[in-house]
Amino acid sequence: MNEIKDLDIYPAYGREAQQSRPIKKFILRFVPLHTFKHLRTEIPLTLLRLKGGRVAKRYRHSDNLLVNVGPGGQAKPGWVNVDAWKGPLIDCLYDCRKSLPFPDASVRAIFCEHFFEHIDYTEEAPYFLSECHRVLKKDGVLRLILPDAEKYLRAYCKGGWEEFDRIRPLNPEHTDSYYLCKYNTRMELVNLIFRQGHDHKFAYDFETLSFLLYRYGFSEVVRQEYGTSLMPELCLDQLVRASESLYVDAKK
Repeated sequence: MNEIKDLDIYPAYGREAQQSRPIKKFILRFVPLHTFKHLRTEIPLTLLRLKGGRVAKRYRHSDNLLVNVGPGGQAKPGWVNVDAWKGPLIDCLYDCRKSLPFPDASVRAIFCEHFFEHIDYTEEAPYFLSECHRVLKKDGVLRLILPDAEKYLRAYCKGGWEEFDRIRPLNPEHTDSYYLCKYNTRMELVNLIFRQGHDHKFAYDFETLSFLLYRYGFSEVVRQEYGTSLMPELCLDQLVRASESLYVDAKK
């Protein structure tokens, strides 16, 4: 059999499969790598959900909380940092795609940066937004920051790479230092942003996000910019993501 050249685009599934240990290589003869990786993520999350009741008990008398959802390595002191995976300052291990472990009207503000695009549009987003609305106090604010699909689509339609470079700085060979990959075509870049392998579940513009937020109970939805919010405490935005991001505040 002739050797097949790998595509130098994230995620490098072909290369990862070739470099896997024998046991994993055997599994990958029958299960595609993207399916295997999905199962490897979902099984621990299932076990985490089984412990969800215990987490909720910790917060049953809590009030006036500041909640940071899915911060990864960007957890903040003074906030309840909720994530499914352990990390520095992560003090609430919880799968929050369909529920939040806080009492009704116990949260003053929710910050959520580059997490919402990782949950399913029809199966999880309605639950997550409904839960955010439930736990927020009256006039509480949810701040959502995520890739702005409209920016990328406009850049694609303009042709060339110049507009893409304004949104996501690339070197002259169209290599992305964030994902450590090279884009051979502009559509590869669009697919990475919209899909990120199989991690991104939906691509949003302001029209779609505001529709969802109103649909699930929020009374005011405002398109914002980097570093601007209805509630100053919510300006925790990462500057490195500013050029590509959509910023939205939703008030209960």
